[in-house]
Amino acid sequence: MKSDTFTASGLLIVRQWDRWNGALFIAWKPSVSMAIRDRKALLKFVAWPAKTPTGDRLREWLNSFEQQAPEPAPATPELSPEVLATGFGPECHLDETDPNYQTRTVI
Repeated sequence: MKSDTFTASGLLIVRQWDRWNGALFIAWKPSVSMAIRDRKALLKFVAWPAKTPTGDRLREWLNSFEQQAPEPAPATPELSPEVLATGFGPECHLDETDPNYQTRTVI
């Protein structure tokens, strides 16, 4: 995915999107760089006051990503009753009428 950048005097922030872990911000200040995943930690690292033109632009830039955040995929897809009844082998369908269903092996 295309990365987005924010530049100001003495500051460069690149936002990259990782589909497994979400957004990654790479921030550069003079003589220091840091990779950050959290917005709050990024603002603390940048240390730019909120009521300045650059601080307001930075916060608006960060807010634009919160509105565009993609929905995460469901953890488990819904399976049809037929697949649940017959799929994935016999070990997934334990029969409680089997006399060995609740036995344990002691070694």
